[in-house]
Amino acid sequence: MTRIKNLLLLIISIPVFIILIWYFAVPISLIEITIEDLISKNTKQSISVSLERLRKGLFFTVYADSIELRIDKTSALTITDISVQINPLQLLRKHIVFSTGGKIGTGNIKGLFDLPDGVLKIENAELDAIPYLTSLGLEANGLLSADITMVNNSAKITFKIPNADIHGTVKGIPVPISSFRKIQGVLLLKENTIKVKSVSLDAKKGYARLKGDVTDGFMNLILELMPSTGEISSIESTLISRYQISPGYYVIPIEGPLL
Repeated sequence: MTRIKNLLLLIISIPVFIILIWYFAVPISLIEITIEDLISKNTKQSISVSLERLRKGLFFTVYADSIELRIDKTSALTITDISVQINPLQLLRKHIVFSTGGKIGTGNIKGLFDLPDGVLKIENAELDAIPYLTSLGLEANGLLSADITMVNNSAKITFKIPNADIHGTVKGIPVPISSFRKIQGVLLLKENTIKVKSVSLDAKKGYARLKGDVTDGFMNLILELMPSTGEISSIESTLISRYQISPGYYVIPIEGPLL
């Protein structure tokens, strides 16, 4: 009976000991450096991060008030109320497995990762809480939802914005972006290339579809435009006339640097 008690005591004490090591022996600075290294190593672009009030919790949890992502020193995205739950058993197998949650504006983010792979779900993130859109010259409102799957250092993003309200000029597009209210599509990201598999833009004035790629910040895209009869102005009709392929169908090339 004593041997069984000792065995049970050992089984109970091992996880307690591991948790104590985590809480008292692992410095928060090491966790911060590890997070920054993971992001920089898994991206080829000039992406940097800064963490606000990073802290540890019990049972292999990490919290942060916010994390800001910058692309080429331009603020791109801020995620707040971040929580991360690390799977300690997978650490023994030399795997970094964790679940995470946070917010973009009032929208929610939930993810599960087995690095470098993972899945991330975004629900009703506010577009005006994404400053990178401002750097593109756009004033955006609306709610973004997306499913992101990451495998072998590449990512597939399926997204929708059912109530977009976007103003500004997009380089190479001769029709106002504000014309489009419903946007959805699929993007593929790998290294320095964004593959625009298909992005549809819908509005009262008609329908459009964007395809192509952005490689090393250079756009090689086409916009297929199918305006509704009688809905576009004479000025808009003049602007797109030279891109007409057939009645009611226009193909507009969009080339050049993204910024």
